Amino acid sequence: MEESSVVNEDAINELLKRGIKHHEAGEVAEARNVYLEILERDPQNHQALDLAGLLCMQCDELDAAADFFTSAIELDPDSGRYLCHAGTLELHLGNFEKAIEFLRKAIARDTEISESFLSLALVYRAQNETGEAITVLEDGLSHDPDNSRLLTWRGILEVDRNDLPSAAEFLHQAISADNENIEAMMHLGNVMMELDELEIAERCYVSIKERSPGDIGTRCRLSVLLKRMGKRDESIKELEAAFVAAPAESDTFNEIALMLEALGNDDDAIVAAERAVALNSGDAASFKLLARLHSKAGNVEAAKDADERAAALS
Repeated sequence: MEESSVVNEDAINELLKRGIKHHEAGEVAEARNVYLEILERDPQNHQALDLAGLLCMQCDELDAAADFFTSAIELDPDSGRYLCHAGTLELHLGNFEKAIEFLRKAIARDTEISESFLSLALVYRAQNETGEAITVLEDGLSHDPDNSRLLTWRGILEVDRNDLPSAAEFLHQAISADNENIEAMMHLGNVMMELDELEIAERCYVSIKERSPGDIGTRCRLSVLLKRMGKRDESIKELEAAFVAAPAESDTFNEIALMLEALGNDDDAIVAAERAVALNSGDAASFKLLARLHSKAGNVEAAKDADERAAALS
């Protein structure tokens, strides 16, 4: 009987490895099937329960995720990792008091899980308690000073406080710790644009484009930046590339229009909004957005026409 038990345990471990490999590759259906197979063989396998909970949380199946995390914690109540994941789920659900309770317990159990510090900081940020969020991240960084994600969010909190030079310092540290940290590069580029350090911003956006050529938002930001730098031809080229890369969907081009407007590029925002209504001439919201952009730009007749189209569709 002992030999059979060992064989079963080895088989379960192999399945876990396979499930995690699928999970990390974003192969949701395959990972789900493996985790369910493990739990059919061993319903008390708390690692598989936790992993299944993570998968459900990523797929926005939050009730199922809660059930899996609860079962995992019942089987291993001292696991900082399981408590962290349960707390992160409560953050997503907006249950901040429960999230704090889980995450404080997770940190008390295991200070090496950086996600616990990050999720707890995000709970406080969601409640506009920036000071508390900073304290939590500083605590996390005291245990892991080169953690790129914690440094990134430390920088983002400085953006929240409108201390852009300090934000830039933390974001530089985050990139030094992990030169593939696209999130930090994007925020640093945005900060550098605000500080009028345009060449540094350009390097950030180009680095992101090289690593993630399908990132439409970064191409739009780079286009706006190049326009500010007087590189008109390059700006047009980037914007055209962004439009080509974007799915041929009205909602996508509405989002691009709003992004370009937020970046101060109203002319190109109108171009994106025109593309949105061309893709779906039956969407009143798209025409309302186009009307507002035309009105803002002083294009009275175009704004009136778009308003009339929106009213006819409403």
